[in-house]
Amino acid sequence: MATTTRQAPRLQQTPVVGSSKALRLSIAGGPRAPERARAWLQSAADWLPEEVERNLLLLTCELVNNSVLHGQASENDMIEIELRRTDTGVLAEVSDRGPGFAPKERDKDLDEPGGWGLVLVQSIAKRWGVERDGGTRVWFELARA
Repeated sequence: MATTTRQAPRLQQTPVVGSSKALRLSIAGGPRAPERARAWLQSAADWLPEEVERNLLLLTCELVNNSVLHGQASENDMIEIELRRTDTGVLAEVSDRGPGFAPKERDKDLDEPGGWGLVLVQSIAKRWGVERDGGTRVWFELARA
């Protein structure tokens, strides 16, 4: 994927109705999308306990990377990130306009790169899932530490 120099990425931060700690961000896809997501999350999630915040950054950036790689979200496409406080922790969603997928077990050797994103989500998240509705939404919930 080639990187181009263009205007600043389109960022839109919108509170989600019903909670002062629920936030939504729209970022351009492309190879710098995980970096932009991480920068936003580092300030947006500072209300969480440190371990939960670290896991949120890791898993969300993995899913944003999946949106770029598998959902083919280019710099002309938008990736949506939503964070919501729950009674027991935080719920995160990453959405793109990609074709979707059926989650499957990782089938590579341990020393082969790639394919670890959903393994991490499954291992760390309290619960998670994939929804398809004209795009792909992967969500996960982290319990408060």
